[in-house]
Amino acid sequence: MDTVGRIYGDVGLGQFHITLSRPVERGDYVAVEDESHGAILCQLDDLKRKSDLDLDRADRMAGGVETPIHESLLGIARTIGYRDGQGLVKVPTLPFRPGAEVFRAEEPLIAEVLGLKRHSATGAYVGLLRNHELRIELDINQLVQRHVSVLAKTGGGKSYLLGVLIEELLRHKVTCIIIDPHGEYGSLRVAAEKNGAHERFGVESQGFGHRIHEFSPDVSLNPNAKPLSFSLRHLDPRDLLAFMGLTNVKSFLGPMKKLLEEVQSLNPDYSVKDLVQAAGRTEGPSFEILHERLEYVEQTRLLAPEGTTLKELVQKGDATLINLRGVAPDVQEIVVGRIAATLFDQRKKEKVPPLFLVIEEAHNFAPQQGIAACSRILKNIASEGRKFGLGLCAVTQRAARIDKSVLSQCNTQLILQVTNPLDLKAIAQSIEGLTDGMTEMIQSLPVGVALVTGGGYHTPLFCEVRPRATRHGGESVRIVDP
Repeated sequence: MDTVGRIYGDVGLGQFHITLSRPVERGDYVAVEDESHGAILCQLDDLKRKSDLDLDRADRMAGGVETPIHESLLGIARTIGYRDGQGLVKVPTLPFRPGAEVFRAEEPLIAEVLGLKRHSATGAYVGLLRNHELRIELDINQLVQRHVSVLAKTGGGKSYLLGVLIEELLRHKVTCIIIDPHGEYGSLRVAAEKNGAHERFGVESQGFGHRIHEFSPDVSLNPNAKPLSFSLRHLDPRDLLAFMGLTNVKSFLGPMKKLLEEVQSLNPDYSVKDLVQAAGRTEGPSFEILHERLEYVEQTRLLAPEGTTLKELVQKGDATLINLRGVAPDVQEIVVGRIAATLFDQRKKEKVPPLFLVIEEAHNFAPQQGIAACSRILKNIASEGRKFGLGLCAVTQRAARIDKSVLSQCNTQLILQVTNPLDLKAIAQSIEGLTDGMTEMIQSLPVGVALVTGGGYHTPLFCEVRPRATRHGGESVRIVDP
């Protein structure tokens, strides 16, 4: 084995210091031989150079005086463990000996201890372990049952990584509903142009045109989509109040029932306009508020006598895009709230297959401060959806602005570069097993490298994200041509 250094100083069970004789990188895997258990896998959490150069000698060097410098490269490593006879990962119960050799970990040991499997039947292949040729495949059952968050700063590559994840879900025929505020994911229909990265990662170019279904409340802005609307006749009084943003159900449920009974008796094929007129004819403060809110709902044009059916929206094994590009933020909230509530209700009754609900720009729909019309239902799905086979994927560039109860329920996190101190703090508080060294590394992750936690793995992994099989639809708009 390739020796990289020796253990020195006080040695703990979970952490130890190394004086390094060979160049290594922070995050690299190393191994230490244990008398009882053989090779133990460890990871370098931090590196620093120590020297005897003081200020006076540095000044002399600046003046051109040759000055010898004695320096050493030191590292701090974290013990990951070994696999026992039952396949469980365990940590030695005795600290390593000071002076013990530290080796560069070989790939078979890394794969065995980390649990990296190749072509797993339930694995979503998202990339390779950084600096290695070992595949990282996230367990799809874990993704859907325990929720996912994709976190990155603006331009950090979160929509690209999400596209990779959706490709894998489509390959495994997982039903997906994607809230797409910017109209980025229609490109999943189109195969990517193949390049050298595809060969290295073993990815074939592929489009999913026949398995992508797209809907939008505004097809004038999104002509590739089918019209999205909701059936007025399928809404009960409580649903209508939620649509109008009236959360005080006790005050408005009775008046709303009265309005519905009145218009239904006059016209079984009633419209929102009929409800508006009926509310305008009825005196009382409650009806005045209902009149105002019904006028607002009429203007959104989201309610129709025959809306988009659930069968159209949820197609087993396929992905449905809800394209909200150009749609007003308040209308977006209503759409997301209604779709999320319907999916949750129908999954409880097992009237739709188990599915994965992806929310792009999740901080707008489940904010930490303030309330969006869809906040409550998304928090309910985050806390209870796993019981009914409704997985949630929250995607955001502002981890500090998304509701903490939603973020903390995501047991799998895919984190690209994040530099905002508030976002880093929110990530560190919501993710178990994240060391200080890893939090620092998140700030300097290169484009295309993600920190993966959960997804069937017991320790965080740095992943080189594989190339997309489909064309990426989230490229920045070019302002000046080169």
